[in-house]
Amino acid sequence: LLAKWARIRELRDAVNKDIETLRAEGKVGSSLQANVTLTVNPQDYALLASLGDDLKFVFITSAIDLIAGDDLSIRASTSNSIKCERCWHYRDDVGIDPAHPAICGRCTSNLLGAGEARAFA
Repeated sequence: LLAKWARIRELRDAVNKDIETLRAEGKVGSSLQANVTLTVNPQDYALLASLGDDLKFVFITSAIDLIAGDDLSIRASTSNSIKCERCWHYRDDVGIDPAHPAICGRCTSNLLGAGEARAFA
């Protein structure tokens, strides 16, 4: 378990370096404003995929696209989505509920519905 999370932290640090480049260029203010495409070897893919939807929370990004490949490749980009005023994630479903135009569907569900179930973060 310790080795699993040590490797996850190593990969997160590598992603954060890419996001820092965007921050230095003035393209993002926070890591939540970034979307990440992360290509990893099959072993790391299995490790990260085991986190499911919690992966974006562990990496503190609004979205992460995980791809199995041969070599490590990280591409961080600025999100084109709208920022949720409650959770600050940039999501395509902000305003999906007309009664709550400034929050995302996840927050609407957490506030008014059954909510979400997280396992890791």
